[in-house]
Amino acid sequence: MTRLIWAAALLAAQSGGPAVEDRLARHRNLGKAFFENPTTQAQAVTEFGKALAVAPQSARERLNYGIALLAAGKTAEGIAEIQKVQAQQPALAHTWFNLGVQFKKAGEYDKAKEQFDGFAARVPSEPTGHYNLGVLLKLANRNPEAIAAFETASKLNPNLAAPHFQLYNLYRQAGRRDEALRRLWPDLRLARSAAAYGRASRRRHRGRLPRVRRPRRLRHG
Repeated sequence: MTRLIWAAALLAAQSGGPAVEDRLARHRNLGKAFFENPTTQAQAVTEFGKALAVAPQSARERLNYGIALLAAGKTAEGIAEIQKVQAQQPALAHTWFNLGVQFKKAGEYDKAKEQFDGFAARVPSEPTGHYNLGVLLKLANRNPEAIAAFETASKLNPNLAAPHFQLYNLYRQAGRRDEALRRLWPDLRLARSAAAYGRASRRRHRGRLPRVRRPRRLRHG
């Protein structure tokens, strides 16, 4: 997602002549270089701030600046700048995603859902939007809707492990054994064979499917 954000955010904002474009390019390039180094986030903020000063009406320059503020740990300031971008140019999907992530981290789940709804509406083919919606719906105990969101995410990217993990547990909790097993074994015949093979183990667990540990590197945002 970061790569996608930068692809949009580093486009030229407005044409103001060669001198202005040269200054913008210099500050953008320095800002990007500093941004990619975790030890120089403050310098990235400075350079993107200078770019914004050159083109204060540019939504993309402000988006760069807002993202840099977030990376530098200045969360409130970053959110404020990205909200300005969203008000100015609602079509920029990255504002919806970044604000959703920040509100989710802060536990402001209603605000986060609103943002991920907006992101999914603008980029319906991006599985991370549907996945994050699923997580928020699950937290709200809206499991049928969460399942639908996770199913969408898994169809858009079958190789993404996180939606399958969530679906396994939701189906298991709902007593939908075959659907839960299919998340571990795509071929249902193999799933049933595995279930038969592990019958003794399941008896020890009172007939419930075994819990699956969360993958170590699973990320929700």
